[in-house]
Amino acid sequence: MNGYFQIQIDESGVSVLLSPPIGDGEPLRAGELKEYLDRIGVPYDAATINSAFHNLKDEEIVVFLTPMGILPVDERCVVNVMADKLTAVLRMYPPSAGGIPLTRAKIMEALEYAKVKSGINEAAIKVALEDRQYCTDIVVAEGSHPTPGRDAELKYYFDTNNNARPELKEDGSVDFFKLNNLHRCTQGQVLAEIIPEERGEDGVDVFGNITPPREVKKCTFSYGRNMEISPDGLQLISLVDGHVALIEGTVFVSDVYTVQDVGTSTGNIEYKGDVEVKGNVCENFSIKTTGNVFVNGVVEGAVIEAGGNIIIARGMHGQNKGRLKAGGNVIAKFISAAKVEAEGFIEADQILNAQVSSERFVMADTGKGLITGGRVVAKSAIKAKNIGTSMGASTIIEVGVDPDAKRRLAELQKSVGEKTKAIPQMKKVINGLEQKLKAGVKLTEEQMENARMLQEMLARSQAQIHEELEEIELLDNMLKGKNNAHIDIRGTMYQGVAVSISGATMTVKNQYTFCRLVKKGADIASTNL
Repeated sequence: MNGYFQIQIDESGVSVLLSPPIGDGEPLRAGELKEYLDRIGVPYDAATINSAFHNLKDEEIVVFLTPMGILPVDERCVVNVMADKLTAVLRMYPPSAGGIPLTRAKIMEALEYAKVKSGINEAAIKVALEDRQYCTDIVVAEGSHPTPGRDAELKYYFDTNNNARPELKEDGSVDFFKLNNLHRCTQGQVLAEIIPEERGEDGVDVFGNITPPREVKKCTFSYGRNMEISPDGLQLISLVDGHVALIEGTVFVSDVYTVQDVGTSTGNIEYKGDVEVKGNVCENFSIKTTGNVFVNGVVEGAVIEAGGNIIIARGMHGQNKGRLKAGGNVIAKFISAAKVEAEGFIEADQILNAQVSSERFVMADTGKGLITGGRVVAKSAIKAKNIGTSMGASTIIEVGVDPDAKRRLAELQKSVGEKTKAIPQMKKVINGLEQKLKAGVKLTEEQMENARMLQEMLARSQAQIHEELEEIELLDNMLKGKNNAHIDIRGTMYQGVAVSISGATMTVKNQYTFCRLVKKGADIASTNL
């Protein structure tokens, strides 16, 4: 029970009884007593009250306040609202002898005075009037925080990993017949589903002010052709048998064109979708598609261009005229005497006398894991067991190089140079026209229009120069090797191999074994794997 105070009135004047707390109750607060005396209009000596509070221990103390006579003091209450505006507490004060007890109506008046309108707890008020606990916080009104809602969720019912690698056997070799890169779907299959958002509930403080919950996020489908949305708008359904892929947040379904071999029986193939060749792609024929290409056999001196992945289970004999170009990854058992470009990664057991370029990385570290002859270029990394040969076959290995970035840098430098040369001449013409206007010369409409266009061109050129210089700086930093490009050797790199890492070059004079090559300063150094 909390400590409390009570006014006492007799023939000598007005006193106050100070009662200490019982058990774990809260002690009296001098400030609260002084505020109460001010409200009922009883004068007091602050020093006397402070001294009494200091001396209050386990026994009650009566403090004389004033000899003035007053009428009996009624039972009173105040309502305080907490800083968060979510809780209102009632504090009751006992009456003097002859004072009128507090009623529910008086408590409601106090709530109204405090502007409390919402969350009033009638049961708590009833208990407060029954128990009469004085100088004690009694929660008589509570607000509520807004209830958080749930964002909509987009669930996919297919493998969304577009960088799956071939299955690795127990002996460390790769099973190129189990590539797991094409994700099949069937007509009527649900490919994705939206779990709808749920709005949270409003919060309200004790003053009745509404606090809305945070806005929940909605989801929409992003998809290509060969699909439809269910009538309720919550499911994405395939209209065809084919292959499904998630590319940069968009679902694509490619219907599959299947042939036994690509040769004289089929001619060249151009198709908007996936192409599956059960046998071989013969010499001098081509496949061009917006989707993926899967070849179960061998590609011989042919051309394959795909918007997605190119997967060749038994490898490619390029015969120095074959070419592969993929918007995704290229995976093959081996690549020999061919030109290969991929915006994704390139992986093969062997890369022999080929011109290979990847926007990501090149892997030849399974099976024989051999790169020999030709030129292999990757933006981030090249990983192989063995590079070059003991016979010194001409082999070039480059990482941290982006041919597109080099070309773009040259274009930008040329553009900035041309614009920079043109700007002084434009300024000269504009200044000349401005001088004529100041001198009172009347210009023709055509001259005025030309001046306006020239000013717009100048402003545009200056803005473009600023943008191009920023891009030049970014490209220059990248080409200078501000990246983590490296070459991993899990076997041997032989003498004679030409190595370039982010612009630093060297020709191998002593073999490197089981190490990583990186750029260090202006040189190339080896570190442990």
